[in-house]
Amino acid sequence: MDKRTKDFMDNRRNKKRPVPQRKTEYEKQRTREEVDQIKKNLINYAKSPWGKEWIISNLEIGRPFRMQRGIEYAKDEDRIDNFSINKGQIFATVQGTAPTPYRVKMNFELIPDEGWEKIVKKLSTRLLDLIELLEGSLPQDIITIFTDNGYSLYPDASKGLDSSCSCPDKAIPCKHIAAIILYLARVLDYNPFLLLELRGKSKEEILEDLSLSQQIESKNESEKTSTVNNIKFKFNVPKIYINEISKLDSGNDEYSIGFNIKKPGKIIETLENLGIPQNIENKAFEIVFRAIYRKITSKIYDISLELS
Repeated sequence: MDKRTKDFMDNRRNKKRPVPQRKTEYEKQRTREEVDQIKKNLINYAKSPWGKEWIISNLEIGRPFRMQRGIEYAKDEDRIDNFSINKGQIFATVQGTAPTPYRVKMNFELIPDEGWEKIVKKLSTRLLDLIELLEGSLPQDIITIFTDNGYSLYPDASKGLDSSCSCPDKAIPCKHIAAIILYLARVLDYNPFLLLELRGKSKEEILEDLSLSQQIESKNESEKTSTVNNIKFKFNVPKIYINEISKLDSGNDEYSIGFNIKKPGKIIETLENLGIPQNIENKAFEIVFRAIYRKITSKIYDISLELS
């Protein structure tokens, strides 16, 4: 190596690398404003409160700039295909820049059976909220039922996001995973029941569990009141002599009037006699309708005992 080449190599080694300049306060403020605007755009991509909450929970896991890159993909429904939701899992393919679509999979922690048992029992007491859920709305009271039992309907940011994508970008979430998160938010706007399915129970299973829960409750209630049904409850109606209300002399005959209140043999006898309204073949409606009749009948019976 000649002297000229040696000097050149030494100069390259000794040359200091430029020190990156720190952002000014103005630039930092601009970045914060930009991030806040991105978050607002992402959250407002959903229309419902529960859809927005789904995005917010995922925003705590993913960076806003990365999540933003998924908006354009989510808006273009032709890019998203094979979208399916099963217990604890979402699968979809997302068409990126490569000819072959990328495979996206997201996993969610399932609620154990003992947890679902407590939740279903509580749901059986929230009939109006359950009707709202069946009609495509998610009342806050139902969300509270889950949290009160130690579970959340939304991803837990502290545990990260159990997701994978076949694209080269190994960051979680990549823009393809972000697209699925945002796409699902729009689906949840119209079908919040999917949040429950991601935690382990489909709509059909929950309705079946509610039906069984009500049957067990009805049986237990029947056993509790079996001795009570053998007791005659009477109103305290005073004895009145006929000659006190009539000019006719009827002697000293006494008349007493009493009432016996007895629990109905069939708790929903009225509904069974009338039947479910015609042209309504929705099993979910029938389950909720029967539960409402059971509650009303039991309440009226309790009121009648209080008056005795």
